[in-house]
Amino acid sequence: MKAIKIPFQFSGGKTASTTSPSTIAEQKIVNVLVTNQFERVMRHRYGVGIQQFLFEPMDDLYMVDFKTDAIADIKSNVSRVEVMDIKISPTNAVAAYGNTDTTLGITIVYRLPLGSPQLVKFNIAVPGYLTEDTTI
Repeated sequence: MKAIKIPFQFSGGKTASTTSPSTIAEQKIVNVLVTNQFERVMRHRYGVGIQQFLFEPMDDLYMVDFKTDAIADIKSNVSRVEVMDIKISPTNAVAAYGNTDTTLGITIVYRLPLGSPQLVKFNIAVPGYLTEDTTI
């Protein structure tokens, strides 16, 4: 199976693509997680919207509820991948753009059929963070 490589780029005058099953699975998992519900036309239930964690207090009950829903959404939207766990790092452990309030580190533990567990890590950041002191 061949898929377009993300981030979108050109290689030798053609659209870059990949045939690695683990790369394709990782791209699909990240796509589902960063897409908000009602963002896709004709697929309003597609997506998890992990950006909401940037502005929510992280307590254990909310985290367990989110993980359960996110794993179910990934299972229904990504074929041939089993997500085993989702870990969200505290904002003070990862800091993009010099601001810990706007960055979130996510680690996904997943498994392909007949494969061993693998990790995909990515960060979500909001570079244009506005506060009451920001000049407009």
